Amino acid sequence: MNFEWSLFEFTLADCQLLSRAVQATPTLRVLRLPRSKVDNERGRLLISRLLDHPSLTTLDLSHNKLGDGAGRALGKLLNGHAPSLICLDASSNSIGETGGVSLGHALQGNSTLRELNLRMNRLGDEGAQPLLKALLRNSTLTSLNLASNDIGEPSAPALSEMLVANSSLTSINLACNKFGEAGGRLIQEGVEENSTLVTFDLRLTEISQESEYCINQIVKSNLDRQKS
Repeated sequence: MNFEWSLFEFTLADCQLLSRAVQATPTLRVLRLPRSKVDNERGRLLISRLLDHPSLTTLDLSHNKLGDGAGRALGKLLNGHAPSLICLDASSNSIGETGGVSLGHALQGNSTLRELNLRMNRLGDEGAQPLLKALLRNSTLTSLNLASNDIGEPSAPALSEMLVANSSLTSINLACNKFGEAGGRLIQEGVEENSTLVTFDLRLTEISQESEYCINQIVKSNLDRQKS
């Protein structure tokens, strides 16, 4: 028999059983369900059983079929209902504007999450800006990945403002978005006022070579200073 995961479905009944098992296991620290064809319905069900879980530190729902419904559920989870969650990976899904707004609202008051990966979703500017604005207040998150989310020049002012105000982020990935040269200059202005960022991926974002070079030099200086 040729075994392939694609031959099997993560059914609603499977999800219900798993959700109950997770809820009944308060010592569970890591839950990974990548590439499991988890859609909105299954995602919302699973996340609802994770509310107020006392020990969960890592949740990986990457490479699934989550949309805005699951994005809102994740926002609720992060909004005071995930006391131990440190790492959330929801990359390679279909979370859009509404999900981004919910996650941004939750991040404003969240004090535990350190790593957020939303790479390859569908946030757009309207979904990304609430996340960036939330980081004006959030002082816990250290790593943010918003690569490949159709974010453009309209988000550059919010990004620049966040870079000036935030002192906890050390790693940002915004590759494969479209900020353009004007957006790149705004981002550069923000980075010039930032002393904590040591990794900043802006590949394939249509900013000028000059801006990209200046940003990379500043980030490198931050890294060298922290090593010394």
